[in-house]
Amino acid sequence: MAVIGIDLGTTNSLAACWKDGKLELIPNEGKDVLFPSAVGYVEGEGFLVGAAAKERLLTHPEDTVASFKCFMGTAKEYRLGGRMYTPMELSAMVLERLKRNAERVLQEEIEEAIVTVPAYFNDRQRSDTKKAAQVAGLKVERLINEPSAAALAYRMAVGQEDRTLIVFDFGGGTLDLSYVECFDNVIEIVAVAGDNHLGGDDIDRAIQSYFCRENGLAEAELAPEDRARIRHLAEQAKCAISAPGQADMELIVGGKVCRAQLTEDILFELCMPLFGKMKELFLHLLEDADSRVSQIDDLVMVGGSSRLGVVRRFLSELLGKEPVVLDETDRVVALGAGIYAGIRRRGEEIRDMLLTDVCPFTLGIGVRNRSGQDKNVLSPMIERNSTLPASCKNRFVTTSDYQSEILVKIYQGEEYYVDDNVYLGEVAIEVALKPAGQAWVDVRFTYDINGILHVSVENEMGERRQILLANQTLSAEELERYTKELEKIMLPPIEQPKNREMLDRFLEYFENSTGERREQIGAMIGHITRGLCSGRKKTVRSAQEIAGSWLAILEENQDTREKRLFDGKASYDWEDEEDYPVDGDAGQGGEEENRADGDAGPGGEEENRADGDAGPGGEEENRADGDAGQGGEEENRADGDAGPGGEEENRVDGDAGPGGEEDYPADGDAGRFCEEEEHDDEE
Repeated sequence: MAVIGIDLGTTNSLAACWKDGKLELIPNEGKDVLFPSAVGYVEGEGFLVGAAAKERLLTHPEDTVASFKCFMGTAKEYRLGGRMYTPMELSAMVLERLKRNAERVLQEEIEEAIVTVPAYFNDRQRSDTKKAAQVAGLKVERLINEPSAAALAYRMAVGQEDRTLIVFDFGGGTLDLSYVECFDNVIEIVAVAGDNHLGGDDIDRAIQSYFCRENGLAEAELAPEDRARIRHLAEQAKCAISAPGQADMELIVGGKVCRAQLTEDILFELCMPLFGKMKELFLHLLEDADSRVSQIDDLVMVGGSSRLGVVRRFLSELLGKEPVVLDETDRVVALGAGIYAGIRRRGEEIRDMLLTDVCPFTLGIGVRNRSGQDKNVLSPMIERNSTLPASCKNRFVTTSDYQSEILVKIYQGEEYYVDDNVYLGEVAIEVALKPAGQAWVDVRFTYDINGILHVSVENEMGERRQILLANQTLSAEELERYTKELEKIMLPPIEQPKNREMLDRFLEYFENSTGERREQIGAMIGHITRGLCSGRKKTVRSAQEIAGSWLAILEENQDTREKRLFDGKASYDWEDEEDYPVDGDAGQGGEEENRADGDAGPGGEEENRADGDAGPGGEEENRADGDAGQGGEEENRADGDAGPGGEEENRVDGDAGPGGEEDYPADGDAGRFCEEEEHDDEE
């Protein structure tokens, strides 16, 4: 059975497959590979899907719908044929037709598909996409982000040269940006940003409003048929215009001949509010990727709306470089999905290609707001743009005396208050009956490449409760398989046996050395440790390669001393730390582990400080002098080792939450988390 890749688009959808060593787009009944994402209903005949439905948007807008993908994962419904349909159900109709077309062309049954989604789709939206595929009779092994699929297609088109790029995916209803590093056979997604309600449809609406203003028409008072005709006219003018040309718009509305002239300069001005949103997304992306425009090799434009001259003009002015426009921009995402389908089938030409991805939204738990407000706040566990798979562990304590249970509620999003984020699920566990602050639980989040979140909660008696949050329905066998895979994911690079063995060899050389030689080997250890804790595959691989070369030098010159060992062959390498942040760059989603030099973690916080330097807000960890932390409270941690994801494990108390405030798990009331342990020692 064949595996196909599907680009489920807002305006058009496409399917592709890897067959006989090459990539093919699958045509529909009309021999066109673009399949309109539109559904209509004809009384007495039933549903129309695709091109036939799109044609009825002009004549029967009340019985035809399109652009429903933008509302995937929401409660929005559409009335067709006397009943209401969700965006998931309408998407299932489109997917079923794509499946049928693929079976007709390939002459074999299709049961499995790789489906693309906007990078900024949340868990609900991704879940509904998988449900739509299941209704259509397709098993979705993986959802991949649309810019990631485009990066795959770009890599196949330009070859194997190392490149850093931004993928600008501008479709009919969504805009996705991805910061991508390409090296060897690896395509590593570093950061994503996007807007699920910004696309070519917004440009159509801007032109529509301009036409109405030019002709004194009140949009709200127009009949649905007239609005549909004006929208169609606007879309035609948008596609026709190109500098230095113009598009003449003319339409009879209510017996009146209405005219307007659209030039590129006029369209550029009409799009300025949209361009402002695009600029903010670029700033957001570059900040999350810790990069600058000057470090970008290519800006790759994909999506049907990226063909517009005004969009390219804006991006050229914004970034100071001309964008790279691949052939058939509206087909690039589908081609990338087809390539990944080939990888799934172990195609000889592409089987060694590796695509990494990131977590698009922060995952965390709801905790009590210390300010006294009733609203609980989000305590992040896995931050957005953490490289997948990612794992993180944190400890929380009770707030009420002799509290019997802690309820862990799980959320996805970036908002301060938990109610403004997406609720994913919850897990409850009994705790020891102790005074407030003395009973505790350890909470671990593990998020895999398939968008499956495993949450484990363990109390001090060793009892464990687990929940598997997946955006699809899993069988018992699949649950067991995913659980075994997740156990492997929980082990970060710094703790993997081969890397641990390598560091032990360096430690042995350190122990047997003195003076300057010992200092130099210590610097090597710190440099390599930072690389292994970075959480980025490229950086981890580079650290392993450098460590291997240094070990070779150390072993070759085992009987010599400093002058022969560091004669210029290697000393400059470990002093040049541009590849690995020296300030304690995060490990897998978090802080550096076991720092020997006291470098600061995220936000400048140090772990295992020997000198009592202050962390965020002047807070000290492992204080020997009894100085107060935040608000005069002392933390007195028993250790500061970071777990996978860089978070501290085995805390005697919990870390501070968003905004520097301490977060607390619930007290047994629904959704309310308990206070973190407070100590008696105060300044």
